[in-house]
Amino acid sequence: MNDITKAVEIKDVQFIGNSAMILFLSNETSFIIPLDKFNSILNLSSDEKKEFEIIDGNNLSFLALDEIYNIHDLAGF
Repeated sequence: MNDITKAVEIKDVQFIGNSAMILFLSNETSFIIPLDKFNSILNLSSDEKKEFEIIDGNNLSFLALDEIYNIHDLAGF
């Protein structure tokens, strides 16, 4: 784990249509993440995208998926 992610956690997630999501972090920064990099999230319905869970501040999971996405994978740290 690098210095950035030791102190930074995922605080919220919002979607921009069906093309991107915004990852809000605890250090007041945010990342716009194109969903074409994460096809399984891209293919979720609007309702399924609303049903997510932030796990231990560093991981994101959607109830409709078996995958867990780490902050490293999502934000490219």
